[in-house]
Amino acid sequence: MKPPSELALKDPSVEEWTDVHFFRPLGIRVARALGPTGVTADEVTLAALALGLVAGHLVVYASTWLNLLGVVGLVASDVLDSADGQLARLRGTSTRFGRVLDGLSDMLRFLNLYVHLLVRMVHGLGWGWPAVAVVALVVWSHSLQGATVDFIKNVYLEIGAGRGGEADLPEDIAAGSLPGPARRLYAAYVREQVTLFPATYRLLQEVRRGGRAPAFGAAYAERQAGLLPALTLIATNIRFALLAAAVVAGHPVWFLYATLVPMNVVLAAVVVVHERRTEALVRRFRGPALEPAVAG
Repeated sequence: MKPPSELALKDPSVEEWTDVHFFRPLGIRVARALGPTGVTADEVTLAALALGLVAGHLVVYASTWLNLLGVVGLVASDVLDSADGQLARLRGTSTRFGRVLDGLSDMLRFLNLYVHLLVRMVHGLGWGWPAVAVVALVVWSHSLQGATVDFIKNVYLEIGAGRGGEADLPEDIAAGSLPGPARRLYAAYVREQVTLFPATYRLLQEVRRGGRAPAFGAAYAERQAGLLPALTLIATNIRFALLAAAVVAGHPVWFLYATLVPMNVVLAAVVVVHERRTEALVRRFRGPALEPAVAG
C-alpha cells in the first residue's frame, strides 16, 4: 500500500492550488473510507457522473438557489472524481480503462451542463439556432481546453519531471485495449492532442525511442514550467467559479461566453508558446537520446 502522501498529489508541479488544498484532501478521505469496502474506483467514477448529471440539470430552472445547488453538486461530483483515482492508486489498480472512464465522466458531466444551459437559452430567453451554434462551439472549445491541459501536464511529468506521465499517443491505443465505443472516443481525443501539439508529439516519440537525457529533461522543465500556472485558467476548477459567478449575477448563460472567449484566448496563447518552446529545445538538442548538440 502506498503512503498517503503519494496518494494525495500527482506531482506538486502540475497540481492546482484548489486541488492541493481542497479536492485532493477531501478526495483522499473518501478514498480511505472506501478502501476496506468492495466499492471499486470505477463505481466511484460512475457515482461522480450520476451526481454531476443531476447537478447540471438544476441550472435549467430560473431559480438562483437551485442553480447554486447545482454548482455545489458539481463541486461535490468533482470531489468524487478526485477520490476515484486516489482509491485506484491506494489499491494499486490504476488502469487505462479507469483513466478513460474518468475522462468520459468529466466530458459527460459538462456536456450535460451545456445541454441544460442550451435548453434554458431556447425556452427561457427565446433563442433559436444561434443558441445551438454557441453551445456547439463551447463544447468543442471545452474539449480543446481539456485536451491541452491533460497533454501538457502529462508530457511535463514524463519529460521534465521524469515521473512517468500518462500521455497516450495514437500508436499506444491498440485494438482490444478498450471497449469499441470507448476506444473510438478516446482515440479521437488523443488525435486532438497530437493535432494541437505536433512538435511535442514528435518529441515525445523520440524521447520514448531513445530515452530521456538528464540534461534535456532539466532544460525542458526549466523552459515549460512557467506555462503550468496558465493552465489553471482553462482547466476544470476555474469553471466552477465562473459558473457560480454567472449564477449569482443572475445570468448563468454568461458562463458559456467565458468558456468561448477569454478561455480560448488563453488556450491559443498556451498552445503557441508551448510549441515554440518545444521547437527551440529540439533545435538546441540532437540525437535519439536528445543530448546537447555540438557547437560549430
